[in-house]
Amino acid sequence: MRLLTCVLALVAAGTTAAAPLADLGSLLQDPLALLTKLPLGGLLSPTSTAPTGTSPYGPTATPQAPGSEIPDGQGHNFNTPSGAVRFPWNYNNADGVVPITPRASNGGWAMSPDQKCVPNSWCPYACQPGYYAAQWDPAAALYNGPGSMNGGLYADASGKLSKPFPARPFCAPGMMNAQIRNTLGKSVSACQTVYPGNEAMLIPSVAAPGGTVSLNVVPSTYWLGTSAQYYVNLAGSSADQCIWGNADKPVGNWGVFIFGAGQGKDGNTYISVQYNPLYLSAGFKAADAYNAKIVCDAGTCNFPAGGECKCEKGKCSVDNGCTVTLAAGAKASFVIY
Repeated sequence: MRLLTCVLALVAAGTTAAAPLADLGSLLQDPLALLTKLPLGGLLSPTSTAPTGTSPYGPTATPQAPGSEIPDGQGHNFNTPSGAVRFPWNYNNADGVVPITPRASNGGWAMSPDQKCVPNSWCPYACQPGYYAAQWDPAAALYNGPGSMNGGLYADASGKLSKPFPARPFCAPGMMNAQIRNTLGKSVSACQTVYPGNEAMLIPSVAAPGGTVSLNVVPSTYWLGTSAQYYVNLAGSSADQCIWGNADKPVGNWGVFIFGAGQGKDGNTYISVQYNPLYLSAGFKAADAYNAKIVCDAGTCNFPAGGECKCEKGKCSVDNGCTVTLAAGAKASFVIY
């Protein structure tokens, strides 16, 4: 799980070491791993420019005003178990925070349903599609270290919450340059992992039938340069399927696709699509699911050799998945069909 989460994070960190020739054969079997060895964009040669007349790409987000005050959470009836810290937001709040399973033990926090936000701990929260949580432990400096769980707000010994970066909003707009375009007759949910946090795929972006939904494409300034990862469920799914699944239940981390998105330090954005290895290893057939491809909606998008990036009828255009580079100002869609 953690390795998959960090693949595009390494790209966003600006890796520039060239791959040794001795490693190239094995790396070609895993193009996402190859991205961690080659200069950014090194394999992405064919260029696609959106045709003239492309329709405007979705809504433009308005950054929310920073503020250090944390709401009191009064007025909602979310679950707050004994010994837990109350979730400070209600539905439809001005900060763009989205409650996660508020009736469960987590009570709205971006934590697994059986987890509680308790004193002397960090408590992550989720943001609306297209936005990222801009608060985390400033001392957390390792992908795999103890601080990798420390996202969100800190609850002190008395349960009082504090905002580690007072000048930042709770939720900040991402790059606003990638979305899901759903051409199917049923809704599809993409579930972002909570990182820093417990890495469960809990944060929903749901594309309605025939509709679109923005994805949170985090900027290069996000925590340690990490990227966003989405487990994408089967057709007919909703936010309720943004949970930890299992081999008998292909939802959440057993969803059919994994989408990745993040900005590199070079200013380009890198987005990727692949079939989920867990879905395949459980015996589910990718060919029985819908298809997914990345298309360029505006600006300049660099595609892998062959000029396309798609996973269709159980096979991807590049083995094990592919990545597309979006130059500054470019926008793209993950089209599911």
